[in-house]
Amino acid sequence: MADTAHPVDDSAPQDSYGVSVGALYALVSELPAHPPVTRGKIFNGDGVKVQEKVFAFIGRNGDLVAKVPESRVRQLVSQHTGRPVVMGRRTMREWVRLPAEAGVGAWIEVLDEAYHFGLTRPTR
Repeated sequence: MADTAHPVDDSAPQDSYGVSVGALYALVSELPAHPPVTRGKIFNGDGVKVQEKVFAFIGRNGDLVAKVPESRVRQLVSQHTGRPVVMGRRTMREWVRLPAEAGVGAWIEVLDEAYHFGLTRPTR
C-alpha cells in the first residue's frame, strides 16, 4: 500500500514553498549516491540536477515538478495524481506537477523515476 502521508506537515501554518523544498531535499537524500544529485536554482526556485540535467524542482505553490517520460506524465494525469506543466501557452510534454496531497510515496516514486530518466538523457 502506498504511503499517503503528506511530504510536508500541514498541521501548522507554514511557508508551503519552504517546507516543500525541505521535503524535496530530504527525499532526494534517499536516491543513489552515484552519480550525485546537485542542488541549484531552477526557474527562480529550488531544484535538483543529475549530471547537470534538471530533473525536479519545487514550483512557486509548493508542488513538486519533475521531468519523466511523456507516457508517465499521461499516466499520472489520468490517475489524478499529477497535473500537466504549462509554461506560458505551452504544455511541457515530459514535465508533471505533483501537489503535496499526492503523498510521500508518490513524490519519492516520481523523484526516483525523474533521477533515472535524467541519466538517460544526453548532455547538451
